[in-house]
Amino acid sequence: MGKFWHIENGHLAPGPQDGAVEVEMSCDISSVSELAPEHRSVLAQLKHAAIPFAERVASGVVGVIVAPAGAWRFGFVLSAHRLLLVDGHEVCMAALNRAVDNKVSVSGSAGALCAVLRELLRDHPTELSLAHEDFELFEDQILEGNVSIDRGKMMDDTRKLLGLDTFYQGMSDLVEEILEEELSFVTSAERAHLRALERQLSRLSVRLESVQDYSLQVHSLYQDSIDIRQNNVMQWLTVVATIAMPLTFITGWYGMNFPHMGLINNPWGYPIVIVLCLVVIIGEIIFFRRNGWLSFGGAQHKRNKRR
Repeated sequence: MGKFWHIENGHLAPGPQDGAVEVEMSCDISSVSELAPEHRSVLAQLKHAAIPFAERVASGVVGVIVAPAGAWRFGFVLSAHRLLLVDGHEVCMAALNRAVDNKVSVSGSAGALCAVLRELLRDHPTELSLAHEDFELFEDQILEGNVSIDRGKMMDDTRKLLGLDTFYQGMSDLVEEILEEELSFVTSAERAHLRALERQLSRLSVRLESVQDYSLQVHSLYQDSIDIRQNNVMQWLTVVATIAMPLTFITGWYGMNFPHMGLINNPWGYPIVIVLCLVVIIGEIIFFRRNGWLSFGGAQHKRNKRR
């Protein structure tokens, strides 16, 4: 059994009413009567659709709305005196009830669909702001030298942004389809509301693009931090190997134990070699430091931060 609303005095009201423009919501296509084959062929794509779309039919428009990542989905059949919603997730019912409570201005079936779509987009600016705040937090953690950030959360936000991009594009195309002049039953007031919805989608798309650009910068910064960390490790290994090389030469030379080698039988030979090795190590460290070879990424960042 479907749920019904009707339009009364320019507003949505619960329940059916004879002679009024009706909004019907059903959970399944099979429970809906009086559906033309062309309607069923479009609604049959409801389970598999990846993006929102709409198709023109003789009586009006039939389409499918799919949320990012398929979180929810519903189909609709828009005609002059009826808006049919096929929704198994009941997101439309919540949106319609909010429209009733808020006394949203609705003059016809297209206006009712517009009200539903606007209610579904109500929290999207907040979602985009939260995603932006997440990437700001990631950026701060990376700049502080913390590479152990929540990589899973970063990827979840990135996938969410990609899903919203597809969603907004499909929704914009859908609204443009309803705004076509061939749909004579769409009133001028409803067209004004649909154009306002179109502008809202455009603003959301611009905001989304800004957040996506920022996320790319944070991803690049994160990758750079990993590269710097790896370079620091390689630099340390290079410095250690370079310091050890002359010491290896000295110990290898005196390890040959040829007769008549200097300092072999001298009681001060061993201390002299130790002092020589220490002098070589200190000299190499001074040389490396003067040439900036001991200034690693983390140390440079800390010095720049103090400045």
